[in-house]
Amino acid sequence: MLKYFMIIVKVAFILFSFNSNVFSSISPDRIIIDDYAPTPTYRNWYYSRIGTDRGKMGDGNYSVVLGDGKASVTVMSGWAGVWTRLMHTSGDELLSPTKLLGSFVKDEFQPRISGLEIEVLEGRGALKVELKNGSGELVYWKVFNLTGGATKLVFSVSPTSQLKELNWIIDGIGYVTVDEIRFLVDSPTYQTEQAVFLFSYGHLCQCYDKDSGLVRDRARWPVNDYSAVQSIGMFALVSAVAYDLGYIQYTDVIDIITKTKNAILTIPKYKGLMPHFLKNHDIVPDTEWSSIDTVIAFVAEILACQSFGIDTSDLENLLRNIDWDELTDNQSQSVSMGYDFEKVKINNLWDTFGSEAFLVAVAYSAANDLALVKLDNQKNCPTWDGSGFNDEMAALFFPMNGRDVWGNDWIKYRKDAFAKQRSFFSEHSYQNLGLFGLSASEVPEKWLISDERQHYSAWGVGGHNDGANDGTNLVGYPIIAPHYAAMISSENNDAFKTLFNYLMVETKIFTPLNNVESFGVNNLLHWNSLKGSWNLSLQSLGVARALSGANYLPYRSLEENEFLCQAYSSLMLEISLSSAINKLKILTGYSEVEKCKTSNADILKNKKIEMNDILYILHYLSAN
Repeated sequence: MLKYFMIIVKVAFILFSFNSNVFSSISPDRIIIDDYAPTPTYRNWYYSRIGTDRGKMGDGNYSVVLGDGKASVTVMSGWAGVWTRLMHTSGDELLSPTKLLGSFVKDEFQPRISGLEIEVLEGRGALKVELKNGSGELVYWKVFNLTGGATKLVFSVSPTSQLKELNWIIDGIGYVTVDEIRFLVDSPTYQTEQAVFLFSYGHLCQCYDKDSGLVRDRARWPVNDYSAVQSIGMFALVSAVAYDLGYIQYTDVIDIITKTKNAILTIPKYKGLMPHFLKNHDIVPDTEWSSIDTVIAFVAEILACQSFGIDTSDLENLLRNIDWDELTDNQSQSVSMGYDFEKVKINNLWDTFGSEAFLVAVAYSAANDLALVKLDNQKNCPTWDGSGFNDEMAALFFPMNGRDVWGNDWIKYRKDAFAKQRSFFSEHSYQNLGLFGLSASEVPEKWLISDERQHYSAWGVGGHNDGANDGTNLVGYPIIAPHYAAMISSENNDAFKTLFNYLMVETKIFTPLNNVESFGVNNLLHWNSLKGSWNLSLQSLGVARALSGANYLPYRSLEENEFLCQAYSSLMLEISLSSAINKLKILTGYSEVEKCKTSNADILKNKKIEMNDILYILHYLSAN
């Protein structure tokens, strides 16, 4: 029966998706190494636009000032300038100039460095530019004689050895003010969807640690300082999709899935839950043992393993071994969000409609013989705050093309939610630019926000909370999170392309080495270049749905995994009703059921069984 349903899902995908044979072409030609935009106001800033360490250096009598969109160096004696790491912030990791998307992506999809470009606002004296390898040896250097005014320095360089550092210095008496420094690149031509997936996957790969199988919360931090548990399973699933799309090798994806699975199996657990964040393989102080992050890690890893025939029974047993009774007070309430650092149960519950609650419901059902979880607060749409990721995240794992047991029509809801996201800016300048997407992200410029608790928020159009939050009250302009556009790309392809073409073609801030966590526009463009593993996972899987069409790997894996598939099916009326009717005939001999067709639509149309009766049937069967 499920196979027939999956055929229906594929047909529905075709009917409800934008189907275009015309793809925009993307061929990136430059990468912003640094624009020196961060102006330390409430906190210092040490990172380049490619997410690496950078800082001042010199010897003698000199001044180096970074910020406000420029780097100014003045040397009275000696030398001085700016150094920039080219991969992460510490350790031995290096940038391959011929594999800018990382070692996993096949060579035919790789852009490569072909030159450097430096925008000089003013300067006089000898400007020396250096590229160094992992041993600190010079692999390239060039000296320019600055004579006073503004100039653009453009020069070819095609290094083949791995790179550690880029330096530029004033050597001897002189001065310079640099506006921006960039790599020039030679690149294949991509479809928009391809570019978004490959760039996102390349950034996500920077978060992965090949030795431990752990995934950094953000690429620029050492893996043992802050790993994100949910991102471990997500990276495995994104990698499985990358292989399915032909972008990485079989041996690499098997190695990734094996190592991430082993990492999940060995992560410390409390009453079955994993920490949200790990530090030195233990929970990060003052963070929680998280039910949703545990569920996401398990579900994503199970689907990844299933797609390659890797045993999932140990992962499934761990999901069963969560203390669901305590999390639900013996099934009397919705599932708790977990336990705090001191292992005290959190009072907040997954009790309101949305993708997060649906994922928890699937996990609960899978682990508890298809029992139905409670949604005590708001079981019907919309979500609490209208944050875009919570509208779409369930569709990254499950085909949300039907009505659930609480009566929510997910096709209609997701369509309406997207319309609300677009109409939110109907009277704003964003409308003319094609910008949209209120979802959870960091603010574009963290250094301007004094309270660290305000650096991250679930921006949204409003829901049951009766209030929108677009970030304007905090930063003065609405904050856009691009991952939402990727998540709706299969159903709303034109809107997706417009937004990402703005980022890749018009502004050129989303590139093989530059990510856009969030951005906003007033008189200027403001953007956050964080490579955060969670939002990159959402972005990668979201656009993968558009690339895959009706052949999306996680849906195929779900069909093959009985543990998750039965639980998902039990929560979706279109699948579960036929089996429910057949089982009810056996259990009760319910005469009205016998007279009706097994089609949900026909049953409701003929009014043989009302919706409440259907919900009763499903609740009844969940207990039997």
